[in-house]
Amino acid sequence: ANSKDVGILVWYNSGGPHNVVTEQPRNIMNVDSLRKQEFKKLQDWGVRGVKVDFFQSDKPCIINLYHDILKDAAEHEIMVNFHGSTLPWGWRRTYPNLLTMESVKGGEVYKFGKDYPDYAAKHNTILVFTRNIVGPMDYTPVTFSDVTYPHKTTNAHELALAVLFESGIQHFADHYNSYLQQPEYVIDYLKEVPVVWDETRLIDGYPGEFAVVARRKGNAWYVSGINGLNEAKSISVPLNFLSESSFTISLIKDGETSRSFAQEMMEMDAQGTLTVDMLPQGGFSAVLMPQ
Repeated sequence: ANSKDVGILVWYNSGGPHNVVTEQPRNIMNVDSLRKQEFKKLQDWGVRGVKVDFFQSDKPCIINLYHDILKDAAEHEIMVNFHGSTLPWGWRRTYPNLLTMESVKGGEVYKFGKDYPDYAAKHNTILVFTRNIVGPMDYTPVTFSDVTYPHKTTNAHELALAVLFESGIQHFADHYNSYLQQPEYVIDYLKEVPVVWDETRLIDGYPGEFAVVARRKGNAWYVSGINGLNEAKSISVPLNFLSESSFTISLIKDGETSRSFAQEMMEMDAQGTLTVDMLPQGGFSAVLMPQ
């Protein structure tokens, strides 16, 4: 990984006696001396971060454990992602090495949640207005392939989650072959989509029905939307929030089927309105570059 300038995160079980999860490595993060030794080893290896899982309660001793992990990780320049965790409580203000927290029913629930595909699209629209408001959310989005319980959301819906959901590190959790099988313009989009944003605007939406969010990175605006309904929906996005006068728009939207994409290129000024038709449980992703 170091030879390719790829930063990696290493997964750990947070237990200890506070959980009964057997996956290894465990009994390290909960012991001060072992945790410090482990972080020193990871720093020497060039590991960039850790993903610590299965906290399973908000008892005072567990809240203290979160802080101990963040402090020791910061001393060794290690970034942190908490899974199986409490909600974000503003700790990033104290520990900027805290990138994100799970605290949500996310993409992995397709593995074990029989009913999850039935409400996932609606659930995703609600998260924009609820869970993700209080802090970064590691939903593990943009999964095109099916696991135990197949998606009912479209591929364009899944792609839109890369921008619709905010997380300090965005884990695209599918198998790499799933991404390589997509159109070249989708692959290019995933290569370039930012994680850190300069500005965010809620354009439109209603929890449980639909959501449209615009985020700016530098001069580029990324506008994404999803449909939470089981019926087709047309979205109109007024562009009057833009400061530049005219834009080139690259739009990725639902294709003819739920597992296909379509691309459209256009030019539009800030007085115009971008109209997109979405399939049931569909979505879209647009990149707006000033001319």
